[in-house]
Amino acid sequence: MNNGLQQAISYKDPSGFVVKAAGEYYRLVANRYATEYDHLIQSGLYDTLTTQRLMVSHTEVPLTEAHPDCYKRLYPQQLNFISYPFEWSYGQWRQVLLTYININKIALEHGMILKDATSYNFTFCDNKCILVDTLSFDFYNDEGPWLAYKQFCEEMLSPLLLMYYKDPNWAKLYSAAINGLPLFFVSRHLPFYTRFNFFCLVHIHLHSKFQQVKRSGNTGGSGLNKDKLQMLFKMLQKNVVKRKQPLLKNSIWDNYYQNDIESDAYLADKERIVTAWLSGITPGVTIDLGANTGKFSVIAAQISKQVYAVENDTYCVDELYQNIQASGHNNILPLVADITDPSPGLGWNNDEKTPLLHRLKCDTVMALALVHHLCLSKNIPLHFIAALLADITSGHAIVEFVPKTDAKSKLLLELKGDIFDHYTEEEFVASFKKYFKLSASHMCEDSTRKLFLWQKI
Repeated sequence: MNNGLQQAISYKDPSGFVVKAAGEYYRLVANRYATEYDHLIQSGLYDTLTTQRLMVSHTEVPLTEAHPDCYKRLYPQQLNFISYPFEWSYGQWRQVLLTYININKIALEHGMILKDATSYNFTFCDNKCILVDTLSFDFYNDEGPWLAYKQFCEEMLSPLLLMYYKDPNWAKLYSAAINGLPLFFVSRHLPFYTRFNFFCLVHIHLHSKFQQVKRSGNTGGSGLNKDKLQMLFKMLQKNVVKRKQPLLKNSIWDNYYQNDIESDAYLADKERIVTAWLSGITPGVTIDLGANTGKFSVIAAQISKQVYAVENDTYCVDELYQNIQASGHNNILPLVADITDPSPGLGWNNDEKTPLLHRLKCDTVMALALVHHLCLSKNIPLHFIAALLADITSGHAIVEFVPKTDAKSKLLLELKGDIFDHYTEEEFVASFKKYFKLSASHMCEDSTRKLFLWQKI
């Protein structure tokens, strides 16, 4: 996929495609899209969206011999990390929909509209949701149908409503449904009472029935002039805005630091040591595995250039996302992901969506109060964990070892019995010494837990 070849991430769009050359991404604009691209730039729409940080910016660079027949060659802002819809919390999903609607409202004022409605055209950068597909715009046909309406309902609105009414974990289904969910499926799985909600009735339930009757063609409805379409977007925006939090609250971890921490002395001492170690490292990118609600992600963000907070509990991730929205920690990216079952390559040739572990790279990784869960709950061997952390980081690892004598470890062992003869501090140290050298260790105050600072060999 190197050497200027078309990337699987953009193969569906005849307007252009993405190539990778010398480790950097470029977007090629096809000749057939020349008129639309020129209007995007000359109308001021591009400047408006990039100034408001709603769309990725780019510069035009000379064409190469590899693609002499293209109209333009763009060098877009190079993003350090692309997150996918199945890695977003409810709040992040909600922000994606609001950004999509906002872009369409602005585009209409410039005579254009987004021609598709896939959540995969969006990601998060500096805590802002941004559109990454520059070629998603088409001319708006006054009195014509909204051609992306069906796709919007299937791939954007449906997941949000399932998350809101049923469970935020519905988003994880997108790792197996990257082209959205059929409306008849969504209609059956939403609560029956949503049929008495006008918003859900029109856009999901009646839309589903209309699809089953029609079976072909677009379901954008009859033509809409600009004013009517703007009213539709305002109605969609209003209904997304008012659904601030999902109806179901079912997390055992989001009050962890309030209810489950060993002691205030332990936590304060742990914060002090982790802060001191990070300050000595001054990381560029820190990954916080098992981040919970992000207490240590926030500490790392004050020292690191970028922090990726990885947590499997979507409620914890959503709480962190809401907190960083309010506090302005723009260098924290929360991700819903299970490190014991990371997403593989997905889509065409398993190359359309990059595996999680290919994207998670850093110079410092933290695994605080995590190893005992991986070993005693998930049966992951210690040497597997050491190898994984060594693959993720190019520099350091800050890891907490929680012995079997710890109260939380005892609770985990009650569920399946102590079958973990090799779960010892000695085995932990021996496993990590295969990939790291020990820089420091610290026995936490008022605790049997121990922190280790490892430097990769």
